[in-house]
Amino acid sequence: MSVRTWVVVAGIVSLGVLTAACARPSDPSSASSRTTEPPQLRISAPGVNALTVSPEQGAPGSAVSLDLACLDNLGAVRSPVLDIGALRGNPEGHQPWHLFGTATVRSDAAPGRYRISATCGATTLAAAFTVVRG
Repeated sequence: MSVRTWVVVAGIVSLGVLTAACARPSDPSSASSRTTEPPQLRISAPGVNALTVSPEQGAPGSAVSLDLACLDNLGAVRSPVLDIGALRGNPEGHQPWHLFGTATVRSDAAPGRYRISATCGATTLAAAFTVVRG
């Protein structure tokens, strides 16, 4: 599937999520339809918050890519073996909650499996990274 198709599918899914979140019951006898308060917009997109690293393993000195999506307050991204550069969003401002960046495996990193983490509101996002011998 092409990138353009994925963008269209993501837009349709997002529109559906927003429509469902803003929908009001059609039954006039329901209590929520009698309220005079304006409806509240709630964005809900299960599974959108995520942290991924690619490739999932590397030798000291190698570069990896980070892909981070957070619909809440994003905290720092941490790793005991990666020097993480600045995270950037789309230069046109699309999806400001979706960030990308690069990291370098520290030269003194010992082989083994490590955790990369970030806070997203009250949730901790995590990914695994394995340091291999150079």
